[in-house]
Amino acid sequence: RSRFTEVYGGDIAFVGAMYNEKHNLYDKLDGISDFTRGYLDSVMNAQRKVYGHFFLEEVLNGEILKDMLNSLPLEPNNDGVETIQYLYADYFLARKMANDDRTEIMSRLGRDFGKEYMVNLFTFNETPMLLNVNNRGPVDYYNDMPYVFNNSLINLNITLRSIKSGIPLRAMDICGAGGFLLSNYQADFYDFFVPGEDIVLYDSIDDLISKCKYYLTHDSEREQIAKNGYEKVANAHTYNIRFKEIFNIVFN
Repeated sequence: RSRFTEVYGGDIAFVGAMYNEKHNLYDKLDGISDFTRGYLDSVMNAQRKVYGHFFLEEVLNGEILKDMLNSLPLEPNNDGVETIQYLYADYFLARKMANDDRTEIMSRLGRDFGKEYMVNLFTFNETPMLLNVNNRGPVDYYNDMPYVFNNSLINLNITLRSIKSGIPLRAMDICGAGGFLLSNYQADFYDFFVPGEDIVLYDSIDDLISKCKYYLTHDSEREQIAKNGYEKVANAHTYNIRFKEIFNIVFN
């Protein structure tokens, strides 16, 4: 076994922040009423169950928005296009949801697989609450992260809900390193990839757990999907190809 397998290898891996730092922006809304806090918790829980549409900006209005502004005032840049709702939804609520999502996912993985399989988390955050999950600390993006993806059986992409469109760079990183990608659903994947053939998508945490269980025990299918994903990225999504597309748009 190579040292890369021993250092970075595992069965299930997630590379990313847990957004569980003390004094995050959402927790700074300590002056809001119990009603507002209950409302925000409810809409975040609802949003966590919906993949493919980010609606939180639409539900921040009236007395709820007024209460948030009184607790922690914000003001958009004069030369920007952001609204107050955008700032609260994307920088306060979306990051709180990312913490909830990622904590629940890693907890479930540790509980359901951690005693039999190696579940690795690469993050700069401390995670003492995650049982049977190996927190291996952060990895260097350029020098180390590709080895994680290449030496892990399943690589997770858990996108911030505020990223409303586009294919996450992390998904390209995983496929480009020859890793098997299991990502949350985003419609843009369908423009370039075939789910179940190049990548695998999940649309709920239960679905993620189910697909981890399946692909951990179906090696040939998993390996073929990883191979297909790598070949698609290598043949159609290189810097040279993208630069040519950009230059063709600019100069034609």
